[in-house]
Amino acid sequence: MGGQRSISERLSQIPPGRHQLPAEYVARNQQARMINAITGLVAERGYQKTTIDSIAKSARVSLKTFYEHFASKEECFLAAFDADVAAAAEVFDELLDEEMPWPDRMATGVEIFLEMVVAEPARAKLCLVASQSAGSTVFARYQAELEKIASHLREGRALNPMAAKMPEGLEVAIVGGVAWLIHQRLVSGEREELKDLLPEIVQLTLTPYVGRERARRTALAALSREDVGLPEVQGDRVGEM
Repeated sequence: MGGQRSISERLSQIPPGRHQLPAEYVARNQQARMINAITGLVAERGYQKTTIDSIAKSARVSLKTFYEHFASKEECFLAAFDADVAAAAEVFDELLDEEMPWPDRMATGVEIFLEMVVAEPARAKLCLVASQSAGSTVFARYQAELEKIASHLREGRALNPMAAKMPEGLEVAIVGGVAWLIHQRLVSGEREELKDLLPEIVQLTLTPYVGRERARRTALAALSREDVGLPEVQGDRVGEM
């Protein structure tokens, strides 16, 4: 991570206008700049106050170029949202050991997620805060991602003999509640304190499946570990998520 320029830094070195770069490369670069632009603007102003004009100006492209890539602000937002989700998935794939016992794997997943939110606040605000007010299509995409995460939690039902009596929507409720806790910290500007939530979130997440005492021990073990070292994410978006 240290000495390498991030993708956003490299993009800023490519001038707008006429040049000899291949058209495909230019188009990809322009799209990446607009995605980076909407991420920063939404984190600063919110979705409603972010305009297509401001995105184009921040990305150093014309309005014509914007509409060559995106039909609307919503479409640009969705591209940023999808890119962030894909980048996060890369990190989880690299750091999560599928051979770990399920409770430890879930605790590590919570730890990784909190580390990513602290490391990438603009992306976190776009995905967890702005997605709540960016229209029904965006919100549906957000809900779909919660459901994907919930599916991993459902694996824990195999550890509880009383699983058949658990509410059908338990996992979505847990994931949504955790997302809301983080949402509130981001809105109130308490991002740096997010890691303090690690034991609480781990215990809240695991208790229905392994019981209060095992969940408490797993939470304390997660708290005592060193911070997760996040890898650099490759692709069209900013590195080091």
